[in-house]
Amino acid sequence: MKITIVGCGNSGLIHAAKLLQNNHEVGILKTSNTFNDEFFNVISQEGGYNVKDETNGGHRFFVRPKFITRDVEEAISFADIIMVMTTTSQHEFVAQKIAPYVRDGQIIILVPGYMGSFIFKKYIQKDIIYSEWETTAYNGRIVDSMYVHITFYNPRNAISVLPTAKTDYVLGLMSQCFVNTKYARRNILESALHNPNMIVHPIGILFSASRIEHSKGEFWMYKEAFTDSVVNVIKAFDKQKNLILQEFGCEPLDYFEAAKWRNEENLNIDAMTVFRSFANAANKGPSFINHRYLNEDVPMGLGLFISIGKIVGVDTSIQESIMTLASALLNKDLRANARTIQYLLQKDDVTKEEIREAIK
Repeated sequence: MKITIVGCGNSGLIHAAKLLQNNHEVGILKTSNTFNDEFFNVISQEGGYNVKDETNGGHRFFVRPKFITRDVEEAISFADIIMVMTTTSQHEFVAQKIAPYVRDGQIIILVPGYMGSFIFKKYIQKDIIYSEWETTAYNGRIVDSMYVHITFYNPRNAISVLPTAKTDYVLGLMSQCFVNTKYARRNILESALHNPNMIVHPIGILFSASRIEHSKGEFWMYKEAFTDSVVNVIKAFDKQKNLILQEFGCEPLDYFEAAKWRNEENLNIDAMTVFRSFANAANKGPSFINHRYLNEDVPMGLGLFISIGKIVGVDTSIQESIMTLASALLNKDLRANARTIQYLLQKDDVTKEEIREAIK
């Protein structure tokens, strides 16, 4: 398959490398002028980049994509599948950028989604299938402008599809791309609410803000932040999340069970044991408060959550409290540009049935 990765950050380059390993034709499109410019310039000149893959025994190799470019027309025209791996706050920008070059029959994948498919549908008037992921298939990071380090993969990676009638078709293609991507959620709303970043990122920073600022780069969030009392906050969040899921016919699943399902081969292990093991292996960070863990996950994730909760009559007081306190920490109103279901569906007075119909 011909696949264009939109986004030249950690996730984009990691997934491009795995696709190239699996013998797909892959191009990389960079749309921003702010992040990872140095690394982009290096790999553009070299025509590829070095990879160290810990999920494959620490194997080191060099990958050479079909192209590494800022040319949107070249990148989008090339692809059968377009994987958008930017932050979700860039969805509007990316959708407008690629819209003139998208053609009927392409698949657009959003990693992660937060129901951003509706933003792309607003700008792209074509016969397109959308897929949204709640998290990435592989994790890692760019190391010192030298190589891409793949450190971890999820044994199970679930996706959703819009329209849902195309789920089996897209899942069949994705399982050829990534061996762990052979599971489906019911719809893009379920994927959005199972996005772990919406839960642990804001809570992790909120309850560790002074530690982050005081430590000056020596904060290990997953090891330090999630003490027993903070875990209680996650569980309270989960109760409200699961009530919304049930309103749309989705089975309740708490954060720690969902994390075990994604992260652990052996599902017989206790969920908290799995989480603590993952935490001990996790990277440092963040080293500052004004971070995408708040700037993205609060307005994009919690904003959406709160707006849907209000429509179906579910208490969202935990999420609203996080939104209020995160805004205070950053000294800016994160509600001002929050993603809401009303914004996505371009309608002020949205009903539960209209949401149901839209996500079919």
